[in-house]
Amino acid sequence: MRDDTTKEKAMPQIIVTADHGAAFGEGAVTLRERVSVADLESDHFATQLVERLGWAVADAHEVERVGDPIDAPPEPEPDPAEPLTVPSPA
Repeated sequence: MRDDTTKEKAMPQIIVTADHGAAFGEGAVTLRERVSVADLESDHFATQLVERLGWAVADAHEVERVGDPIDAPPEPEPDPAEPLTVPSPA
């Protein structure tokens, strides 16, 4: 009997990354999905996969355009009305 973890490791994957840094293993991964031949026998699965691929390619393109990961939270803008506070030394 084959171990489930071994079977899972042997399954093919579809990976979409941004080109920037990808040659060095540093590209932002926008999709990593394991697939099997049986998955592709379903028209519904294939349609959904193509949709996810489209989103991942668009996200990777955005990373290339902007240069930052998409999920990175934006830096908060300082409120000019708020006084600056400096922590007192301990």
